[in-house]
Amino acid sequence: MRSDPIDPAPGDSARLKVNSSHRIARERAVDSSLHALARGHASPLAHASGWHDHSDFGTSTETTSREVVSQGLFSQRFFQFGVVLLALLTLSGCSGERGGQAMEQPDAQAEAIQSAPEVDPDVTVVPDAPSEFSVLPPTIGQGDPQFADSAVESDPEPSMAFSSEMAPRSLALPPPPPMAARVAESSPPGPAATLPAGATHDADRAFATVAVYYATDRQRDSVALSAYNVTGNRDALVLLGGSSIVFLALAGFSVLRRRPQAALGFSTFGVVAALAASAVLLSGTANIEKHGVTYNAARGTLVKGIAEVTVPDTHQRGMVERPSLLRFEIREDQQEHIVLTSAVELSDSDFERQLAETVALSPSQDLLVFIHGYNVDFQSAIRRTAQIAVDLPFEGVPVCYSWPSQGTLLGYTVDENNAAWTQTHLKQFLLDLAHQSGARSINVVAHSMGNRPTTGALVEIGWEERQFDTEPSPLFDRVVLAAPDVDADRFRRDLAPALTSIAEHVTLYASSDDQALIASKQVHGYPRAGESGDDIVVVPGIETIDVSGIDLSLLGHSYYGDAPSMLQDLYQLVRNRLPATQRPQLIPRPLGALTYWQLIGQPAVRQRFSAESSSIK
Repeated sequence: MRSDPIDPAPGDSARLKVNSSHRIARERAVDSSLHALARGHASPLAHASGWHDHSDFGTSTETTSREVVSQGLFSQRFFQFGVVLLALLTLSGCSGERGGQAMEQPDAQAEAIQSAPEVDPDVTVVPDAPSEFSVLPPTIGQGDPQFADSAVESDPEPSMAFSSEMAPRSLALPPPPPMAARVAESSPPGPAATLPAGATHDADRAFATVAVYYATDRQRDSVALSAYNVTGNRDALVLLGGSSIVFLALAGFSVLRRRPQAALGFSTFGVVAALAASAVLLSGTANIEKHGVTYNAARGTLVKGIAEVTVPDTHQRGMVERPSLLRFEIREDQQEHIVLTSAVELSDSDFERQLAETVALSPSQDLLVFIHGYNVDFQSAIRRTAQIAVDLPFEGVPVCYSWPSQGTLLGYTVDENNAAWTQTHLKQFLLDLAHQSGARSINVVAHSMGNRPTTGALVEIGWEERQFDTEPSPLFDRVVLAAPDVDADRFRRDLAPALTSIAEHVTLYASSDDQALIASKQVHGYPRAGESGDDIVVVPGIETIDVSGIDLSLLGHSYYGDAPSMLQDLYQLVRNRLPATQRPQLIPRPLGALTYWQLIGQPAVRQRFSAESSSIK
């Protein structure tokens, strides 16, 4: 049986309406009171009740409420500010060296890739007859899988034969496998097949040890390498210690402003940061045996030596793995990070003897000399040299020349002076290598501000050689100028013509994404040789490669060692000794009567927060 709803009586309906109206009025009054208290005015409820006019208790209650609301808003805002500041400090200081990137193909370059020449990924380059500088690269698709798609397809030179099989044609570069996988697939088996000369591999401890010969005119540090308690963690210590000081200063400011809650919050952050800094200091003594010397940023005398750097089997190509706070890493681990374990000075005679012996053991008797740029300390330069040699891979002898860069962002003007000061020492060192190392091929790679002493020294060497021989043979094989922080007009007029006579082949890498060089142009007032776009430098006898788009990092300045596509091009340039016309990832771009080349690579879209930035075999 269905029942009808009960209608309320007329009197009950009127009472419900009155009660509802009163409830809504009370809610609006409360909301108005809260907003008024937050603005520092008397509330409507206070006016209605007469608290502020007729009662001392009411006045004190209103004042207390305003203070509570005000302090609450202040504390909340400063707490949020503290959290954001700590996060920014952590992200900006989580690594003291350049982080690496993983590579992906961008949509922006799809059109360029489609216009690029098709490439057969299984082409094998086989020289008909060995020449003085002939270098046999790993068999593509067999001996070195990371270069499986790096085949060469072009009109054959008279001295070269090409063989290929039917296969899909693509320029896509697959991400390189970890070192352990590539070691297992290498031919002949074993990591020593593709490690630099003089390197060894410890399968039980899962890392390789790379010998890096070095020369430096830095001042020797009073603290030995073995005495560094926080080796590899200096940046973490500075970050946490600085954060502690900042937060404690904010806490003191809050006390002066009579903001106890904000002071308590900042004090907590400061104490936590101080405790973390203490933990880094106390636990920084990793169980890694180190010995030898290290060098600071002051000027010294030219000395030579041998350094040893361990590279883990988990090493990824384009990375220089270092401890990271974001991964809760405090100390160095040879199975996870690239670690400098030894730096031993040698006399000139011992250096020449040991270098010549190692060169003789290398397959092609060649050297790879790396000259770093601005804002690089000695240890970072040695680690970067080892990473580049491993990532190419380079089977000759890696050599590092380290000049007294201050290793700080604010040391630019001092670095400029020291880059000019070191030119004489670098010139002498390069001459010693050319005449005493026994190397059949000397390849030079300079980066950023390091191009200033490098180009200056090479020009002087060429001028001196011509004093004794009107047509001297080039002393150097491949010379690579990566992101040169050199005046573009001076490079065209004074440097480029002389460089082509001292080296067999000169390559300039430039980018329009290089924010460091854009800043340098603002400082100096004129374009730099490492810029592309409207200011790109294209001169006869030098191959200019535009690498814009392959490095999407904040500065876009370290592509020479971070970008796998750049490392692959270096491999084909230095190891295969191929000109730009035979490197499939390069497409020609006309500029008047001259031509430069565009590198079609895969840009970095994922940042790994490590202290530096690579795969090893």
